[in-house]
Amino acid sequence: MRRVGADHVPAERPPGRLRVLLVCMPWLGLHLPSLALSTLAPLVRGLDFVDGLDVRYVNIEWAQYLRDRTGGRIGSGEYSAISENDFSAIGEWVFSGSLYDRPDPAQTAYHRQLTANGRDTAVADEMYRLAGPFVEAVADDICAGGYDVVGFTTTFVQNIPSFAMARAIKRRRPEAAVVFGGANCDDVQGAAMHRNFTFIDYVVRGEAERTFPLLLRRLAGATDVADRDIAGLCWRDERGGNEARANPMEAGGVGADAIPEAVHDDYFAALDRSPVGAEVRPKIILEGARGCWWGQKHHCTFCGLNNTLMAFRAKDATRILDELKRAVRKHRVLDVMFADNILDQRYLNELVPSLTALEWDLDIFFEVKSNLSYQQLAALARAGILRVQPGIESLSTHVLQLMRKGVRGWQNVRFLRDCVTVGIHPQWNVLYGFPGETPDDYAPVFDQMPHLVHLPPPQGASRVALTRFSPFFNDPGLGMVNEGPAPAYRLVYDLPLGELADLVYLFQSRDSGLVGEPVERLAKTVAEWSGASGRALAAFDLAGDGLILVDQRRSGHTAEHLLDAEEAAVYRHLLKGHSLAALTRIAREAGTSLSPDRLAELAARWREQGLVFQDGDVHVALATGLAY
Repeated sequence: MRRVGADHVPAERPPGRLRVLLVCMPWLGLHLPSLALSTLAPLVRGLDFVDGLDVRYVNIEWAQYLRDRTGGRIGSGEYSAISENDFSAIGEWVFSGSLYDRPDPAQTAYHRQLTANGRDTAVADEMYRLAGPFVEAVADDICAGGYDVVGFTTTFVQNIPSFAMARAIKRRRPEAAVVFGGANCDDVQGAAMHRNFTFIDYVVRGEAERTFPLLLRRLAGATDVADRDIAGLCWRDERGGNEARANPMEAGGVGADAIPEAVHDDYFAALDRSPVGAEVRPKIILEGARGCWWGQKHHCTFCGLNNTLMAFRAKDATRILDELKRAVRKHRVLDVMFADNILDQRYLNELVPSLTALEWDLDIFFEVKSNLSYQQLAALARAGILRVQPGIESLSTHVLQLMRKGVRGWQNVRFLRDCVTVGIHPQWNVLYGFPGETPDDYAPVFDQMPHLVHLPPPQGASRVALTRFSPFFNDPGLGMVNEGPAPAYRLVYDLPLGELADLVYLFQSRDSGLVGEPVERLAKTVAEWSGASGRALAAFDLAGDGLILVDQRRSGHTAEHLLDAEEAAVYRHLLKGHSLAALTRIAREAGTSLSPDRLAELAARWREQGLVFQDGDVHVALATGLAY
């Protein structure tokens, strides 16, 4: 097994004060601060034995370096093309030459695979060649700062860039303690990282608010606590031949009251110093909650987020409001992104009204469940929560059941329709390939997708990925066949397969569910939906309680559907979504003259005209513009 680095024993330090550096490497998006560093930095600065703490956004420096070295041919746009793909092995590969001392991209297995697949590698090749000199230059500069501790946060495709920089620093300053943390370090991943890259002295696994300050106190000689006593810590046993050790992780995470306020001063200072800042529209990132209250009850089968810390914890709404106001006023930025995996239901009544009362022109992002009511969505919009990720994933009820999403297809369609009405922009994707799905699950959806082109389209359709910590990964009985680490990572990392299997997040799986022609049809249908801009199906009130539905879903063609008062009343009831049996009961209780046969005829006609979406026995109105 090839081990990168050289065995060493970190120098003993007498009790004293530490100089600490926290580093954010590519490929974190340029438009966002690192939430991990923004929450840890204030904690570290408050420690009495820390002589100084700096935070370095090397990702911003890398985008600037690319622009400078290529005369502007490669810059923030090309950077973002990689950073916006969470599973992009290209981002890891670009820095692998620096880590493994391979200066020629064409001599790597990953490059040969790219060219064999017909990929244009010119930009990536140039990045690859520039990464080595960049790492060396930044490492020189960092080591000139005389830091005692250098900490790296790593999530998704930050591993190899961080490894390359840590190795370069350790070569120059072996007495510095190199510490890794972040989502990529959880559980067995952190232990594998520590075992295989010996220039890493410590890996902090799990939430670091307690562990990292305690480790710093230990390094400063300000406590009798030993490495072996720090929960979740990976360390090297000097008495055992410098062997890598991994302490058991602490059950549960920090409580809601102990989640620090994110302070983004370091990020905005870095952005202000760099010419790249003029090309970036920054956002403030805040954290209201950790974990997932839905996942605690019904963990979605494909979801690997939250890792070992699913327990839901949320800050008090008053505290969140104060943190948001401080950040917006300080940085003069109105775009706010909440990192929460799911909106705390209490915020609907406790935070949302307070945001509305601010009357600020905010543009806030939250992840939500797609079964929110119209009234709840309208309240979010009034509060400035204008962008949401609802986790729609599918419009097939059976496929959603296979995911354990807890919603039905028609509810997802209703959500998209209501978003248009209230002015919220949902971000969603179609996932397919679930064990147990069949083409029959998609047939009625395929038939009706052309009627949905007036609604926000999915950003794409992709086969579900097998990720670590997901129920699919942990329980083979659910039907996903794990065939080992994703092939790209086998080409990028120089590690034995068993070690790689402990390190990576993404795995290859045998294709399940849809294959062949239905996949091609799904991709084509989604692409057509995404390309149908400016389409509309909108409802307008008429005198006498009637409705007119103006249909502009066919390019260059407008159709109008007139509904009399009784028909309009039925259509309005279908805004919520109802079965024919429920609709018949509602009509009877309202004392209308519409018979069950007439209601069935109306539903069938509207289904044929694409004015309603049918999911099993439930019909939901598709026209936008109606409050209910």
